[in-house]
Amino acid sequence: MDKISEISKLLYCCSLLEEKVAKAYEHIAKLIDDKNISSLFIFIAYDSFKHAEYFKAINESLMINKEIDFEGCEEILGESWKLAISSAKEILEKDKIDMKEIISILDELKALESFVGEEYLTILYIKYAELLIDNIVFMSIRTIFEWIIEDEKRHEKILEIIRNETTKRL
Repeated sequence: MDKISEISKLLYCCSLLEEKVAKAYEHIAKLIDDKNISSLFIFIAYDSFKHAEYFKAINESLMINKEIDFEGCEEILGESWKLAISSAKEILEKDKIDMKEIISILDELKALESFVGEEYLTILYIKYAELLIDNIVFMSIRTIFEWIIEDEKRHEKILEIIRNETTKRL
């Protein structure tokens, strides 16, 4: 498989993960009564939706047919990807969340953000860096990837703020 096709598949899988995670954050925000904490979850959700759309757009710009399905992403990104998707699905199945439960959910979300920022984005970044040799077009994409990685680190900090605020209210 050539590098561009490989990157296209990674982008597709990353967009699926970001979208699922964004929906989980948005769902939590709707279930929480505290508007301040809810707004922090919305902030992360919209960032994640933005990331998903960016990955989709870059994937489409490469004009590679998606030869991969949802399950195929686990083969590409590994067991951690499957666990991240599973965590997001579990959150989406909840019909209520109390403030005590939010602490355990925060632990899952922090691990998920760590996975997103450290594992799959790093893989994607490295693959793109390999293409950068003699190709200026990909330079701007690399910059955006760096910003997305910064966003993921910021999400972890926001989750810590939520944890502190939630702990104070218990």
